[in-house]
Formats: sequence, C-alpha cells, structure tokens
Amino acid sequence: MSGPTQYNVAIVGAGPAALYAAQRLVKDGHAVALFNRDIKHGGLAEFGIYPNKFKMKSGLRKVFAKILDDENVAYFGHVRVGDGGDLTLDDLRELGFDALVVAVGAQGTKWLGLPGEDLAQVYHAKDIVYHYNGLPPFSETSYPIGADVCVIGLGNVCLDIVHWLVCDVQCASVTAIARRGPAERAYTDKEMKLVSGALDVEAVRAEIMTLAEQFEAVGQDPATLADEIVKFADEPLEVPSPTRFVMRYLRSPSAIVGEDGRPVGLQCEITRLELRDDGTTKAVRTGEFETIACDTVIFAIGDSIEPTIGLPLEPRWGATFMTVPAPWPENPERDRYMVYDPEAEEPIWDCFVVGWARKASDGLVGKARADAVQGCDEVLAYLEGRFDQGPGTPQPRDQVWARAAALLTERGAEFVTWGDVLRLTSLEEEVAAQRGLLEFKYATTVEMLSLLRETNP
Repeated sequence: MSGPTQYNVAIVGAGPAALYAAQRLVKDGHAVALFNRDIKHGGLAEFGIYPNKFKMKSGLRKVFAKILDDENVAYFGHVRVGDGGDLTLDDLRELGFDALVVAVGAQGTKWLGLPGEDLAQVYHAKDIVYHYNGLPPFSETSYPIGADVCVIGLGNVCLDIVHWLVCDVQCASVTAIARRGPAERAYTDKEMKLVSGALDVEAVRAEIMTLAEQFEAVGQDPATLADEIVKFADEPLEVPSPTRFVMRYLRSPSAIVGEDGRPVGLQCEITRLELRDDGTTKAVRTGEFETIACDTVIFAIGDSIEPTIGLPLEPRWGATFMTVPAPWPENPERDRYMVYDPEAEEPIWDCFVVGWARKASDGLVGKARADAVQGCDEVLAYLEGRFDQGPGTPQPRDQVWARAAALLTERGAEFVTWGDVLRLTSLEEEVAAQRGLLEFKYATTVEMLSLLRETNP
C-alpha cells in the first residue's frame, strides 16, 4: 500500500514487542522500518529462551519471518540507535519517519550495588543467557564458572541458569538465594521440573523445616511447602549430572566476599516474613548475617533499560523509559505509551515505548505481544491526529528507506537487510545438516559479516 494515508514508522529493536508492533501498524496501512542492534532479529524470543526449546523457537521464527517478509517492512540490522551509535532518534525524524516506537527491551544490567560485584566470576544472568544462546558479543566472551555457584533470585530466569549449570557446566553445587520463602517463588512448575533431578531433597526439606516457625507465623504450612518444592525430584535430568542443587530462603544478599580478586562467599542478611494488610508477605531485615561459601555468583534479579537511547528514564527506579503521567482521555484506565519529557513538562508527541522498554522484565512473548498491540492504539491515534499535535505530510516509503540506507552507508555502518538474514540462516542450516546438529549458529559478528560479504549476490 502507498499513498497519502501511509505514514512511516521507525521501530527501534526487533524482538517480540517490536515485531508485533510492526505487524499491527502494517495491518493498519503504514510502513515500518526496524532498526536492530543485533544482526539477527528475535530478541529474547531468539536469544533468551533455553536453547533446547526447539519447538517453541521454531514456531516464533515462522511468525516473525512472515512479519518481516511483508513489503511494507524494512529491516536494518547491526545498527545501534542512541548516543554514540550509528543513528540517533533525531536522525530518524530527519530521515522522514513520522513516529518512533522504541522497543529495545531491557538491555541494561540490573545490579544491587553490593560490595564485591566487580570481582571476577560475578555475572549477570542476562549475559550468561545471551552467551549460551549464541548472541554476539556475549557468545564470544568467556564466562569461567567455579565449582560452587550462588544464583541470586528464584524465578524462571534463575532456573534457566540452574539448568545450564547442571546440564552443561556440571559444576559441583548450585545454591539459589531467595529473600522470601518457597510460597513466594516466582518460577513455574514446568521450569522446575527440568532441574529437580539435581535437587538435594534432604537438604531442601531440612532448610524449610529449620525455618518452619517463620512460615507458620504467616499462615504457611512448612510440610506442604516442602512437598511442593521437591515434587518433581524423581524426574530424570536431560543428561546425567553430579551437580547438587539446593535453595536457601529468607536470605538477602548484602556483599560478595572476595580473596585474590574472586568470590569466596556470599554474605546474606537473614530476613523474616511479615504479612501485609492485603495478605501478601514482605521480607524484613533482621540485622543478622550469614556467609554462604561459593566461588561464582550470578544475579538473576531482572533487567533495566539501556539509557543510551536518549529518552528520559522513569524517575523512581530508572529501569524503564518515562511515559506520559496523565491518563489518555479516550481510555483513562489504560496504560500510556507516549514518552514524556519531565524537563519540558510535555509529551514527546511522536515517540512511544512498548514491551520491556516500558516495563522491564514484565512477562514473556505473549505479554510482549499484548503490550505492543495495545501500545499501537496510541501510536495510531497520534498518526490519525487525535492528539494536540500530530504528524505532517508523509513522504514516500521507498524514499525514506533509501535515505536511511544512504546515511548508514555514509557513516560507515555495515547494516544487514532481511535478505541478508535469510541468507545467513540458510548457511547455518547447511552447516547444521552437514554436522548432524539440530541447530547451528555462527558465534561472532565478524564471521557473520564476512560470510555475507562473500555471498553477496
């Protein structure tokens, strides 16, 4: 479709939220160009899901390929948008894009600010997940793992890390650290089932029964909790492993103890549970401390936004970009997606955020899709002139895309098109077939770009 009603939208990112936003906007007759930091698209759906979940990944890849195959979608991969990047948001405006949708996910690293976080063998789960999923430059980086690992957190990402440590690394022990108790666990049974074969059942039961009074004080039954946690212990692991998996509850990390530049222990403040008025629990610090011996620490506590994009951050936590604080008149109950500039005290009318860029670490692919679709209601309202400010006269799609390609070339950016991604995927499939593998991925950016140059038609 072309013509005066077709606006040009630039989407920064190419993960699930970005791709589903593109699908929605194209369905409404607009043209979309995606600018992606990585060579390949997919974001966490490609590089955040455990590698052996082939069926899930295959289904999402087909959906995403259909979106990117549309003639009204352009793909610019290996392009960094933001301060010090290949393009800025203002560049995109000057190129002729009528609206900007930032869907970069939560690419920043969330830390607790503990003493010892700068020691060797202290990692963030995001970096480890990207590493074992083959995303450069993380796939090119070495992450040495010791014998005894503490993983901070107790959600699905924590269990993905445990899965890797148990089945791939096969270290001696993994200890998951939780500020609250087993009733407040954030993981699903499906993820726990994959690693339960490594559980030290006796140690887990002993841990829960040692804290029995704490759980009973907030109306929780310790025996029932213990049964819930170990109920899949008889499930076999994917591969035999010597790793011993345990969990420590009511422990809030306070420092990483180091010697000779490496961890020797994780100091934790002991917490106790208190009931809130709404019936939920909170962890309260007690001033008592314990050190758990370990030589590697991995934080699995969620992510934060990458600040270099150049948008105002949400003031309380700085984990996401700031959206308009006022309700949308058309639907006061819905979340806002238009970015807000607190210094100017007004919206950035043409700029919107969706997915984890709006709310970090919130849900999986299904939630990203729902958020993107709902966010596009507000993007479309802007394009249709239903706000105080709206877009100007749209320029022809092909001209806008050509200017983007020309500017990137002028700046020396070796950007990748959708056709390039398809070629690269075909090459990887050939290697996998030759080697008898279910999947093969090139691990370095240099290798991928070199192959694309060699096979350039």
